Amino acid sequence: MKKLIIAIAVLCILSGCEKFLNVNPTDKAYEEDLLTDRSGFSAALAGVYETMNTDTLYGREMKYGFMESLVGSYNVTNSGHNYYRSFRYEYNFDIPKKTIANIWGKFYQCINQTNIILANVDRIKTDENYDLIKGEAIGLRAFCHFQLLKLFGPAISNEGASAKAIPYRDGVTYSATKFSTAAEVITLLEKDLGEARALLEKDPIRSNARDANLNQYAYEHYNSLIDYRGIRMNYYAIVALQAMVAQWKSDLVGAGKYAEELITELKTTQSVRLTLDGEIAPGAFARMPMENIFALFSSKLGVMVSLVFAQPDATISSSTSPFLFPNYSWLRTNLYNSTVHGSLNDARLANWFTQPNTAYPWKLSKYLFDLKQLPSEVNYRPAYENKIIGLHTIYMIAAESNAAANPTKAMEYLNLVRKSRNISTDLVLNADMTPQKLKDLIFDEMRKENIGEGYLFTEYKRLYKAIDRPTLVQPKNEIFRLPIPDDELLYNPQN
Repeated sequence: MKKLIIAIAVLCILSGCEKFLNVNPTDKAYEEDLLTDRSGFSAALAGVYETMNTDTLYGREMKYGFMESLVGSYNVTNSGHNYYRSFRYEYNFDIPKKTIANIWGKFYQCINQTNIILANVDRIKTDENYDLIKGEAIGLRAFCHFQLLKLFGPAISNEGASAKAIPYRDGVTYSATKFSTAAEVITLLEKDLGEARALLEKDPIRSNARDANLNQYAYEHYNSLIDYRGIRMNYYAIVALQAMVAQWKSDLVGAGKYAEELITELKTTQSVRLTLDGEIAPGAFARMPMENIFALFSSKLGVMVSLVFAQPDATISSSTSPFLFPNYSWLRTNLYNSTVHGSLNDARLANWFTQPNTAYPWKLSKYLFDLKQLPSEVNYRPAYENKIIGLHTIYMIAAESNAAANPTKAMEYLNLVRKSRNISTDLVLNADMTPQKLKDLIFDEMRKENIGEGYLFTEYKRLYKAIDRPTLVQPKNEIFRLPIPDDELLYNPQN
């Protein structure tokens, strides 16, 4: 009977059933019937990843949809377009308001799912995968809180860390949770990440390829926990998050320590590595999956992106289409081919944008691939990975942390990444290269990499920096701090 219940629960997960481990007291039934052995906890973790994969989060809005519309990567001039209001930072209009509320709710749903797992995980304390399960769950809880902090919390460099931020929910609760300050949230994040890292010290990814399957014994049931660790909340993802949290609180020394620690180990293990010259090409490797430290695998990714981005041969006008079109001419001139640091040889410019002929508008083809190639095909499986944390980000954190203290080292990191993107001309230090100018070069390199990734908005916020788009957008708290949903304010007042 238990196996039947588990099977039904897994089917709910895979079909996107939003009631699975949702935020309501009936979860007790799931806890008692499902969370009794490793397979049940594995299914529960799959539920968290599936929730993160929904179009509200990394299936669209937290990636190439809502979040990317905020930084001017697209031309959104039609007032009837779904992203017109977010493009203009008009958060109180119905569509962006609903999107923002859904992002808040889905992240807290993920958090509640992880808390249910953690409340019950000691039932399998003797299982050989106990540390993996607990470490992943704590890491996922920290990750979701960190995203909420970045979106809804203060811009620390402007408002300070003592400003109110978000509730940190580290236990199963169905009542209001007091809002913590940014500093308090960061302390809890550091605690969770430290515990998760200790639990994942023996993560198989540290001695195997990121796409390795360690299910080597025919007599043992398939174990998803030890298959394809590169798309799970693994040890390297935890260290990366430690670097990112330190950077967010403006501790560049700490951020650099974690980033360089990760870079050093990966140079030895090669389980996650920088792409090689010539590896960036349309199709399965366009988004460089070999660099993914943490990713989400979705067999529906191709279909979901085809609802947002027009196919290369589509002739539909960008001014009337419901699709999203890149602000190509501006990006090409002002970013990828900048007179300061640009190059038309940049593999990202060549492989992420397409215009079959001048009668067609330019398309962002970064996410488009042949849907006839199935995720079950080993050589094409990387196309279905949706990057959440990439190695490029870690190199940029290491570079930024050294910009003032060791600019030579910072420039080495920057040029190493540029070379992997087919930019053969190195940037050089000269008498005019101040730490800020070097940081600006690092930031622009990060912009080139993260087109369509939904990552740049919070980086502008972290630095309280004007958003670089055809009409420069000056930094404002009203822009950078997404509004707390009305229901949360009504039922869980901040004061």
